Amino acid sequence: MGWVTIDKDKCSECGICALRCPFSFSKQDSVVTAHADENSCSLCGHCVSLCPEGAIVHHKMDMSNFVEIGDNATFETDAFIRFIRARRSHRHFKDKDIPREILEKLIDVCRYAPTGGNAQTVRAIVAQNPKKRQKLSDLTVDFFIQMGEGAEKTLEEMKGRETESIASLETMQILANYKNRLSMARAAGYDPVFYKAPAVVIFHSHSQTRTPKDDCVIASTTMSLTARTMGLEATYIGLFEMAAKMYQPVSEELKLPPGHEVYSVVIMGYPKLAYLRTVDRNPIKTRWE
Repeated sequence: MGWVTIDKDKCSECGICALRCPFSFSKQDSVVTAHADENSCSLCGHCVSLCPEGAIVHHKMDMSNFVEIGDNATFETDAFIRFIRARRSHRHFKDKDIPREILEKLIDVCRYAPTGGNAQTVRAIVAQNPKKRQKLSDLTVDFFIQMGEGAEKTLEEMKGRETESIASLETMQILANYKNRLSMARAAGYDPVFYKAPAVVIFHSHSQTRTPKDDCVIASTTMSLTARTMGLEATYIGLFEMAAKMYQPVSEELKLPPGHEVYSVVIMGYPKLAYLRTVDRNPIKTRWE
């Protein structure tokens, strides 16, 4: 049996499946034929979703998860734009845990975010345990202290040289500043990485897929915007993403599957601060052709 079968008692031979996916369907002499297999089908599910008669069965997918859309959900455009503009990066959270069922719902919505080539290799680690979060935070600070010490040494060696680029000098200075800022914050009892957020969500994917970074960022953005509808706010944490890629103690602590890398990290919680106004941002420079 092939991956897809067509119930000919229901099929109207309209051919919309062949129009959408000529690799797995064909229409000849007004008869539609399915020939989907591992060489032609990417498991996108569009054939099942499009069929007006509900005649297509995909044997490699969960048919119970193909739910009738009915009338498409609509949003007033200006209200939706206000929702987008009201999103802020929050680093102050209430001392309140996020219920497991809410986190599970937020992770589940990410499965419907698009991935390059329908790879669907995005995975997530949800760190709720305070000791786990603290350990990951401490390892990240340790990493930047090491990087900063190396940068300070390099800056000292670069003094007086005219051959070094401005970009190199700026990078070394940034790393040195990170070392000082993060170490001072930790010594004062702050969490300068995760800000004591009740949940840290670490998105990772196999590095050899088409667009692993894009896939994880789209998933984390989907989750972050959905979280806002539940009274939660979120912030992207690039420092930890960098440490996870470059510092072995962090990668060992995460126990990622072989070939996987961290591509997006988000902290979430119930916000302490309520922003009353949207903020100014530079317009996107656009060239129309």
